[in-house]
Amino acid sequence: MNKRLILPLICAGLAATAVIAAKAQSPFSPGARTLMLAHNAYPDQGKYMDRIDRAIAGGVPFAIEQDLIWVDGKSLMIHNAKFAAADSPTLETYFFPKIAPIMEKALKEGNKGNWPLVTLYLDIKNDPEEHLQAISKVLDKYEGWLTTSVKTSDITKQSPLDLKPMIVVLEDKKDDIKQEFFYDRVPLGGKIRAFGGPTKFDDNPKKLPKTAKAERLAHMLTIDPEQLVTKKADNWRRWFGTDWAFIELCGPEHANDWNSKAEARVKKFVDYGHSLGYLVGFYSINGFTEDQNQGWTAEFNFGSQKAASIRWNAAIKAHADFIATDQYQELSKAIHSRH
Repeated sequence: MNKRLILPLICAGLAATAVIAAKAQSPFSPGARTLMLAHNAYPDQGKYMDRIDRAIAGGVPFAIEQDLIWVDGKSLMIHNAKFAAADSPTLETYFFPKIAPIMEKALKEGNKGNWPLVTLYLDIKNDPEEHLQAISKVLDKYEGWLTTSVKTSDITKQSPLDLKPMIVVLEDKKDDIKQEFFYDRVPLGGKIRAFGGPTKFDDNPKKLPKTAKAERLAHMLTIDPEQLVTKKADNWRRWFGTDWAFIELCGPEHANDWNSKAEARVKKFVDYGHSLGYLVGFYSINGFTEDQNQGWTAEFNFGSQKAASIRWNAAIKAHADFIATDQYQELSKAIHSRH
């Protein structure tokens, strides 16, 4: 071979390798990073006003959950419709003003290496079309902040993400219309600006009565991820969340139950999800005493931060993409200490 051709060919090969490596290490690729997912990070009936501030204090990047319920013609950031009030927070009155400094700073600096900095998980509790229209109008105002993808004629092929400081993800639930509204109606060549996942897992396939809770929870531990999701990720479906009760029995009485079998099960769920092209999350892992409780979810509470940390570290080690908790700063610290 002509020696004058060797150097250009080597340079071209290195450049191609760099492009492939950059693509593989995209911050929104499955397994690329683990994020704290701030569970229910909004005020609750006028209390716990610092939740989103605590999430931000943990540092970027992070993910954050905002529940939305359509009540009397308004999209309110509350957990239950019965708690609706005149001063209930909304995306526009609470979330976006709080997050604006992060977005504006990121856009000004233009350093895309860690984008999206904020993964916004909208847990839409009820979805009449007018609710989704209201949410869409809010997203219109902040589209310059949002990571998007181009819709093509083949949903099975993921278009590259146009990374921005924020990405919006949703959870598809049985018989809802989120995909129809946020994906199917987007014209070919148009921008997808919210991303879903496979239909929410059925944690009670045997349809056991509420009185059979122990049997239901025991059965969840026998279900493999292959039984819960079979479709590969696509241009719309990009992530899914896994109830921690699929991994082990929860509660303070089970704080010392952690074992290698549970750790292997965490890795199995993560590896399987990644093999299908999904980002994988777990919800939720807490460890607090009653004195420490700030309106947090008791269902997944293991009673102490030490017990929670064992489980956080197992999920981090398995390269889970999202770990939901009510203890935002504590989990953020655990994640950052391992990177």
